[in-house]
Order: sequence, then structure tokens, then C-alpha cells
Amino acid sequence: MELRFETRVLGLLEGAVDMHIHSAPDVYPRIMNDIDLARQAQKMGMRAIVIKNHFAPTAGRAALATAETGFPVFGGLALNLSIGGINRHAVDVALKMGAKVIWLPTLHAKKFIQNKSHVANLATELADDLKGLYLLDGEGALNPKLYEIFDLIAKRDAILATGHITIEEARASIKAAAERGVRKIVVTHPLASFVNYSVEEMKEMIDLGATHMEHVYNDTTRQVGHPIPRKALFEGIKALGSERCVMATDSGQWLNPVPAQQLGIYIKDMLGYGLSENDIRIMVQDNPCKLLGL
Repeated sequence: MELRFETRVLGLLEGAVDMHIHSAPDVYPRIMNDIDLARQAQKMGMRAIVIKNHFAPTAGRAALATAETGFPVFGGLALNLSIGGINRHAVDVALKMGAKVIWLPTLHAKKFIQNKSHVANLATELADDLKGLYLLDGEGALNPKLYEIFDLIAKRDAILATGHITIEEARASIKAAAERGVRKIVVTHPLASFVNYSVEEMKEMIDLGATHMEHVYNDTTRQVGHPIPRKALFEGIKALGSERCVMATDSGQWLNPVPAQQLGIYIKDMLGYGLSENDIRIMVQDNPCKLLGL
């Protein structure tokens, strides 16, 4: 598939990293499998991609895609019930297999289950009686099992991402992870309708120890039940500055463009709103490369 963009968009795609893509195989329909995804990114001159699955680890799949294509593909693990929830053993194995990102609960987070209408197609795989994972006890204290997980992440210099949890859980998790030596903490799509952080709350996350906000283009698409305006991404980036943000797609759905095309559209839109090429380069190249250790 030939992707057509103006020269400056193509220049920014070259060397870019997409930190958030959903690919096949999956329980949900995905527009591309791991290998085709890698080949497309390679063709566009991208530097690397990260593949995510809500229910299964992806580091092994990423290694196979890299071996097949020669293009750097990275994976991770989401702490949902399908892998045992807050399971240090699963995290340990994933990190030993090369996982770069450990996401706190996503689709099995209590917060997401309570707001599943916001992404109705994802709700199809959630049981009606599913209560979900909540990381705090009745006193507001963090689940102590997370401390061991944070230690494992810190030891491997991997990335902790916040997933779909509440702001109270995020505050406690970010603070504890930073105190235990985690140096790369990414707040996952803070502007998504079911997360919906204010600028002040995003700044608070930074003060607590988060290193980056991951702003994803999927939040603006028909894939979600309550899409945000595209300009909201621009405003969120401007409020914190490019050094504190990552632009990613959260793509791979059948309803959306293929991932490299969606990243190009995202870049084009942000240029249109007035972001500089240098700011975009920082968010699609420099910051992701630092997070992944490239």
C-alpha cells in the first residue's frame, strides 16, 4: 500500500516510533498482523514500533516479527486478569523475554469496566459479571504486590504505563514507582474520554514522577464512543510541551487507517494546528527512542 503525504510529513515519519499499536493475532479484529505491520513501518522509514495486546504478552511475537523483517518491533504486557492481574511472575518472564512496556490494568481495570460504553467494541469480550481490578484498598493504600513489579521494571529500565486506571490509582502508582527507581513512566492517553485528565492533573502526574504523556490519535476517531476534538491533542501537547509528550496512534482497528498512515495523518494535523516540525520530531522520534533505549 502506497502512503501519500507531503514531503515534510514523510520526513517526520522517517525515523518515527509508534509506541502504541494493536495488531493481529488478537481476540478483536485487527487491520494488520505483526509482520505486515513491521514491513509497512520499515517501508515508511520508521525507526521502531511497539505492539500491544490487552490480554496476552507481546514480547515473543515482537521478537519473531523482528527476526522475520529485520525491523525493530517491541512488545510488553498489560496487567489484566488474563495474565493473572497484578502478577509479578508474569512481569518477570515478560521482561526477561524483552518486554519494554508494562501497562497497569487496561480493559480489566474497574474504571474501564464502569465506562466500557466509551469503547463499545472492546466491551464485547468483557463478561457481564466482571468486577475489574482496583489497585487501592479501602484506606487508599496501593496494592503491595505492585512494589515487587515496580522493582522488576526499575531493574530492567523498562517503561511503566498507567493503562485505564482511575486518577487516584495513577497518583499512588506513579509516586510509588518513581520512589522505587522506575525512570520511565508514561501516562496512557490522558485525554481519552474515559480517562479525561485536565491540564492541571497532567501536570500533577509529572510532579509525582511521570516522565511523559502519551497522546494518541485514536481518541479522536469513530473507533471510540466519545471522540475528542483533534485540537484537544494539540492543546494538551502545548500545555505541557513536547519534551513531556509522546505522539502515538493506538491504532490497528478495522475502522481506522493502517497504523503508519494514521501516524502520518496525526503529524499532518498537528502541523496544521501550528506545532513546529522540531516539536513533532521530539514526540515521534526523540522521546520514544529514549524510552525504548534506542
